[in-house]
Amino acid sequence: MRYEVKIGLLAIVAIAVAFWGYKFIQGSNILSSSSYYYAIYDDVGGLTVGTPVMISGVTVGSVNKILLDQVKRKVKVTFDIQKEVNIPKNTDAYIATISLLGEKAVTLEYEKPCFGDGDCAPEGSELSGYTKGIIASFTGGGGKDDTSPVDGIKDQLGATLDSLEYKLFSPDSDNPIARSSNDLAATMENLKASTARLQRIMDQNAGEINTTFDNLATLTNTLAAKQESIAGLIDNAEAFTGDLSKLELDETIAEVNQAIASLKNTLNQADKAMGGINSVMNKVNSGQGTLGKLLTDDKIYDRLNSATLAADTLFSDFQDKPYRYIPFKSRKRVLKHDRKDAVLEKEQNPDGNN
Repeated sequence: MRYEVKIGLLAIVAIAVAFWGYKFIQGSNILSSSSYYYAIYDDVGGLTVGTPVMISGVTVGSVNKILLDQVKRKVKVTFDIQKEVNIPKNTDAYIATISLLGEKAVTLEYEKPCFGDGDCAPEGSELSGYTKGIIASFTGGGGKDDTSPVDGIKDQLGATLDSLEYKLFSPDSDNPIARSSNDLAATMENLKASTARLQRIMDQNAGEINTTFDNLATLTNTLAAKQESIAGLIDNAEAFTGDLSKLELDETIAEVNQAIASLKNTLNQADKAMGGINSVMNKVNSGQGTLGKLLTDDKIYDRLNSATLAADTLFSDFQDKPYRYIPFKSRKRVLKHDRKDAVLEKEQNPDGNN
């Protein structure tokens, strides 16, 4: 084989490989069989050839061609769909944003699947084309129903607000914020009722209240007019109180000092008396003086005891025989009385027992 032929064949293979790679990068595989469909859009929003075509998030094909009809201002987009994927009739082809970075995709949506019967769209059929914005792509809404892109957000937000309202403000909720809100509402109702009652009372006693305020104003004016006189009276009262307090304090201090001096004198006298008592007691304990001898000398005690007994005997005899101690009685008469007493005593004690 000639060298030029080899170079030509190699160039053809390289071109074919490059073309296949280009198509593969665009999402089209020329080595696999596919079916094509198309949809008409008013605006494709930056859609490019090779953009994936998806069903329920699974890539089933790619965008093959994008044509602009300048007269109708419409855009025709052709899709290559894998041969084994059945596309039902009335399938909607949505251009949607699938990432926050703005990546596009064509999503196919339908109500019922088909299995090769008459419900499947034939190859080359037109699909209904719609465009979803970024918000509608993530939240729902938009498309053929012409619903607002924010309808999905509004529905979700409404459900969230309903749940939040129940948790925060429902009387049946056990949320602390709900209880606090209910308590605050009850407090406000009580405050409102109290305010209404106060207003009624003020309305009923408007005359008395006005009279009271008038009297208060008159009193205030009078006090203002007599301000200098009142100030002088207060100064005089303060001076008098100060002098009186000083006078009473001086007198009280003098009386206290006098009482203290008297108490000291009394204590000194008591000390002297206690000293005398102690001296006497010491002498008594040591046997000095009459009382000391009586308390310490046994002989004197015995003599004093004997004298006491003798006096007691003499007193008893005086009671029994007083005639003995009458000075004008003769001795004979005394003996006569003694004999009578002896006879009487013998009669009373015949046994001779005393």
